[in-house]
Amino acid sequence: GFDPWTRHTPARHTTPLTTMATKMDGFELPVDAESKATVIRIYNFSRPHMRAFHFAWLSFFLAFFGWFAIPPMLTTIRVSLNLCANGNFETLGENAINECVCDGACRAKIAEQNGVAVAGTILMRFLVGAWAETYGPRFSQAFMLSVFCLPLALSGLVQDMEALTAVRFFIGGMGATFVITQFWTSVMFSKNVVGTANATSAGWGNLGGGAANAIMPLLLLAFETSIPQDTAWRLVPIVPAATLLIVAVCLYLFSDDVPQGTYKALYASGERQKQNGLATFLEAAKDIRVWLLFLVYGGCFGTELVMNGQLATYFKDYFNTSREVAGLTASLFGLMNLFARSLGGIVSDLANVKFGHRGRHWVFFLVQFFEGVAMILFSLVPPTRFGLGVFVLICFSTCVQMAEGAEYAVVPYVGNLLKSLGPVSGIVGAGGNVGAVLWSFAIHRQLAGNGDLSLPFRVHGACVLGTALLIPLVHYPSLGSMFLPKTDFSQDQPDDEKPADTMAA
Repeated sequence: GFDPWTRHTPARHTTPLTTMATKMDGFELPVDAESKATVIRIYNFSRPHMRAFHFAWLSFFLAFFGWFAIPPMLTTIRVSLNLCANGNFETLGENAINECVCDGACRAKIAEQNGVAVAGTILMRFLVGAWAETYGPRFSQAFMLSVFCLPLALSGLVQDMEALTAVRFFIGGMGATFVITQFWTSVMFSKNVVGTANATSAGWGNLGGGAANAIMPLLLLAFETSIPQDTAWRLVPIVPAATLLIVAVCLYLFSDDVPQGTYKALYASGERQKQNGLATFLEAAKDIRVWLLFLVYGGCFGTELVMNGQLATYFKDYFNTSREVAGLTASLFGLMNLFARSLGGIVSDLANVKFGHRGRHWVFFLVQFFEGVAMILFSLVPPTRFGLGVFVLICFSTCVQMAEGAEYAVVPYVGNLLKSLGPVSGIVGAGGNVGAVLWSFAIHRQLAGNGDLSLPFRVHGACVLGTALLIPLVHYPSLGSMFLPKTDFSQDQPDDEKPADTMAA
């Protein structure tokens, strides 16, 4: 159909190609033998490659924003829903937010609902990988945004913390859009840049968590200028929910599933056969190394999910800041996604050129290991050293995002090797949520009554160090690993040997 971005009707891209990295009729970017782009041009919005790239990161950004739209308002919500030990808005008055005493029981309930919020994504992440393989990333992403924006829009109707916890479980479903985002960029970009493409699209998407921490308190403040505090927080979530729905419609109408077009058109023409989603999922699920990657992703992305839910209240209570300062400071963790996750993918791509696939594993291990170290250091910053806390937080966050980017620079190779790219992406992605639930309930909730607010972060950091030690165990004979070389050359996945100019403006 007619495309308002490029003012023309896009052609079907079915011309055969035999030369690597050649600019082909119908494509604005040079492509490989599978019609996948061999470069990334950020300021290009043409179909199919860069349009898919931009819709992938934007849709995930908004989904992540919506997923974590509630935590930045919890300092207000805990007063409204009677969690404070000393009263609510009626008894504490206009200064209730600052006067609220959030004791151990209050902190435990907040940690519990943060854990439930990320648990809501686990099942969906397992399912959507196979779903994307069958129905295509375009329809799958639009459907996910359209369905899960509804509980976000209705979240203001809750009257107690138990109801909010249930609503956040369903809001969490939109976190599965990450799997579709990674699948989409993996089928659009060639192996010489797939690490960068995956890391950048996911990193810019994860930026939504930081944006939510920064924007939601300010949006709430704007609403509070004309609406009572107890009502304002209930209306604010409608704004991100409406934005999600608008983007879902645009994404479905103006993008493609693969370089050759949409799954719907390719199925109709017989050029593509519908995949058996269950069979591809089982192929991935029976490989123990996929589950090792699942566990390791819990150490990086699982940590990010917990931090998005914990940091705003931690900075307010531990460093004694205002609600707005706490939100803005907590947003720095997510805002590192602007460059850090991409950096993990870029360094992995460069290590691949220099040292082969084993270089990707070394990059992955090092950034995951230093993530654990940085988290422990963050927990040791005294409450009087706010500036130092911010600095260490930035270092910690950079390592977290780089580890995520480095892991998803490895995942496409495993997915292609097993011929189950979508399910492998989904299983590994679900590991992040399982990790977040584990950290939330086993560490942050269990230690919530402890007088030392920093202790959960210290224990959590030690666990992250443990997940890094699993990375040397991920070995495929046709890929190699940290300490073992490649021994099987029958299933080569060739990369372009030239790293230069793979990401351009």
